[in-house]
Amino acid sequence: MSLLIEKAQPEDRPRVFELLEQANMHHIPSEEVPSVTWENYFVARLDGEVVGFCGYKILSPTDAKTELMVVDPKCRGLGIGFKLQERRMEEMLADGIHKLITNADLPASIAFYKKHFGYREVGKLDKVHEYSDPGIDQWTTLQVDLDQWDKNRKKGD
Repeated sequence: MSLLIEKAQPEDRPRVFELLEQANMHHIPSEEVPSVTWENYFVARLDGEVVGFCGYKILSPTDAKTELMVVDPKCRGLGIGFKLQERRMEEMLADGIHKLITNADLPASIAFYKKHFGYREVGKLDKVHEYSDPGIDQWTTLQVDLDQWDKNRKKGD
């Protein structure tokens, strides 16, 4: 198996929207996701097939927000989500971003961000649409200091 994380290309968009629909996150444009910042998106290719993607949006010279991340259900557990998240965090850090905000609803996703990337909870937001899990009506807002994350991973924490 060959896994490659690279910048998304225009021809990847149909597959990205298929993955979004699988995850019930395809309501774009909407109040919650008015647009997609394609220039800040990455795809995961497993043996040439797009099996995941992620993106982010720059909010200010030092702050950013993750936009979306989905991994094909048949490929979960292979570390693809970890590699996608790590790649977008590296890109933001290289661009001078220090503070990163992420909204998540699934308890497993929230735990993933905390455990592997040092996020902490900073608030809750009511969902506007039935994004992701329709049984969960709020997003948990998480925040991480990218400089601290980078120091910790270099130390092996």
